[in-house]
Amino acid sequence: MDRFQIKAGLVAVVGLAVFAPGYAAAQSELGPYVAVGLGYNNMPDRNLQIFGRQVSSQWDGGVAGLAALGYKWSSGLRTELEISGRVSEVKTFNDVAPWVGKQWANSVMVNALYDFNRGGKINPYIGVGLGGTQVVWGDNFRAPTQGVPIVYDGSGVRMGWQGIAGLSYAVTPKIALALDGRLNGAFGDYKFPGSVRGINITHFNYRSHGVFASVRYSFGKQ
Repeated sequence: MDRFQIKAGLVAVVGLAVFAPGYAAAQSELGPYVAVGLGYNNMPDRNLQIFGRQVSSQWDGGVAGLAALGYKWSSGLRTELEISGRVSEVKTFNDVAPWVGKQWANSVMVNALYDFNRGGKINPYIGVGLGGTQVVWGDNFRAPTQGVPIVYDGSGVRMGWQGIAGLSYAVTPKIALALDGRLNGAFGDYKFPGSVRGINITHFNYRSHGVFASVRYSFGKQ
């Protein structure tokens, strides 16, 4: 699944919400809620430097998951604390040189979301989040073609951000299903020291996008 497929899927879902007839069912209840979700994560080509040399890295898509504790207000605003994890596998550098290894991107975000109440079961929403993002490289992150590969396993934490746009479907007043797209990234660059002293990967700026399906359960009241 590439970027075009992700965008096309989101456009199709939004289109269904726009043209779908209004439903008479009750909306999700106000008050505290919990949410869990699974998704597909994709990371576009990312630039970095190896020992001062500019390189472009390419990645395979991977799985992602999230869990959130939130509160739904009467104004349509939702606020929540979210934890999430995303996995990607490196493919090549400069679209030619094969590399192996995995990346884990773990985030803790404080999100603010707004539900556009259309008076029915299906409602679009948008949101933003700020927090912290840890990026971890592991599984002997290296170029396997080297005689004695230099390994760049390591991690770093930077301030993180995300943008969210999606649709929710009220199954019951307490249970809602959601499908959304998320653009996730970090402020600042990451550095991964190599197993050979003085040879490092630097200036790596993390960014990814993906699609999540989630379920939300409300403990509140209408």
